[in-house]
Amino acid sequence: MLFGSPIGGIPGLVPPEVLIFFHIPKTGGMTMKGVVEHCFADQHFNAYLKYGGTALHVRSTAKVAEEFHKLPVANQRAIRCIVGHFAMDIDTLFDRPSKCFTILRHPANRVISNFFFNRLKTDLRSYSFIKDLTLEQYLDSGIGLDHNNQQVRMLSGCPELDAPWDLEGRKISTPPVERRHLEMAKRNIEERFIVAAPLEKYSALVWFLKRLYGWPLHRVLFQIRNETPNRPKVEAVSEATRKRLETLNQYDTELYNWVKARFAKQIEPLEPDFSREVRLFDMLNRSAQRG
Repeated sequence: MLFGSPIGGIPGLVPPEVLIFFHIPKTGGMTMKGVVEHCFADQHFNAYLKYGGTALHVRSTAKVAEEFHKLPVANQRAIRCIVGHFAMDIDTLFDRPSKCFTILRHPANRVISNFFFNRLKTDLRSYSFIKDLTLEQYLDSGIGLDHNNQQVRMLSGCPELDAPWDLEGRKISTPPVERRHLEMAKRNIEERFIVAAPLEKYSALVWFLKRLYGWPLHRVLFQIRNETPNRPKVEAVSEATRKRLETLNQYDTELYNWVKARFAKQIEPLEPDFSREVRLFDMLNRSAQRG
């Protein structure tokens, strides 16, 4: 009954006509992309376009729309889910009701993972400038933005908080992230997102979506994708660098903790069944990966 039946749902929620996966880099998004592909099949649109020129890797809604509108109209109307690194106005792409979902990650962990991942990406505009840098040198350089409250920058929906990479690898600048941007990010999550969850509750988020949509179990089993190879754990980074990352990501840390508490409150009415189901799901998923 637990795993075979679509019955269950999420009381008070109905699946939106279009679900938008608002993917923040290095938050488990490629793994979630696999879940979405299995569950929506040909009803999903992959908007991971060629890397854009912005330091946050955001693809403009105009660029996404250009690709989306290449689909036949009937195919556009059939789309139930879209995935990618988006600007907050991505919902204007549709003339149907839509809701987003997203994953947040502990800021220091996310920055470290993102930096070491980007050093391997030869197709990034920043590659030639960062490929030989240490993390500390990158933080000193000022040539990127992803180390400074990226999650708030994206979720606030303020385009002025992003900027193009400098083609000569010079320092780039934007207005500083302020508390008002944090509050804008929270408001966007409250108003435009059906769910937001921390990375450590990944399985719970997948199960939440499974219950919401009534997907069969075999479609939501997942394998971890796109892990950054040979990246140091946060504990291996010097204390001075960890403290620096904490200072640089003050608002991301507040948003991350707020999302953790919000997700816990969102699933509270589903307990104790929900946590028991997630534990069983984790066991089955690990078994499937070994098999």
